[in-house]
Amino acid sequence: MKILQDLSMLINATMPVYAGDAPVCLEPHCTIAADGVNITAIKNATTHFGTHIDLPRHIFADGASLDDVPLADLCGPVQIIAIEHPTTISVEEVARHRFKPGEMVLFRTRNTRDGLLERSAFCHDYVYLTPEAATYLVQQKVRLVGIDYLSVDPPHTPALPAHHILLGHGVLILEGVVLTDVQPGHSTLLCLPLKLQGVDGAPVRAVLVEG
Repeated sequence: MKILQDLSMLINATMPVYAGDAPVCLEPHCTIAADGVNITAIKNATTHFGTHIDLPRHIFADGASLDDVPLADLCGPVQIIAIEHPTTISVEEVARHRFKPGEMVLFRTRNTRDGLLERSAFCHDYVYLTPEAATYLVQQKVRLVGIDYLSVDPPHTPALPAHHILLGHGVLILEGVVLTDVQPGHSTLLCLPLKLQGVDGAPVRAVLVEG
């Protein structure tokens, strides 16, 4: 198996986090000088930092958690789509593409072109998914939707419409996807989350592979 691209954010103290979240901190827990080994502590990390998966439990109290989702549901055929609109992923643009039932989709937007995931500060002006586009994707029976910034919904929108539409129909959400060197087209995605029990989300290592 050949890895074509790593789609995962680099975890460090300068990575962007969602507005209001504390910066991720990597600091020594043990050192060779004091303890004979180096062990690093990750502080201020939630289940929704860096490249991460959102599960239905994120929005719904009785929704599926990570351990309810087979790992196979996070791996398989994926379609990468370039979005030209500078503000939203609209149903008009999405409907130009055909989807196979069970396919995954990643959206490469202005967020990638402007390098938003490379900026330390949270950017409020990012491209997001409209409710109409989310509904269309549900109707097309895709199983995962990924975006190249930290949320599929616009910032400071408590209703989280795209989250509710997608997760309410069992469509998983992959956020913080690094698509800088990825071209539109079809590929195979492996999305491997930490094996956490009962959680609403988890950091993942997401890669495109050959075959």
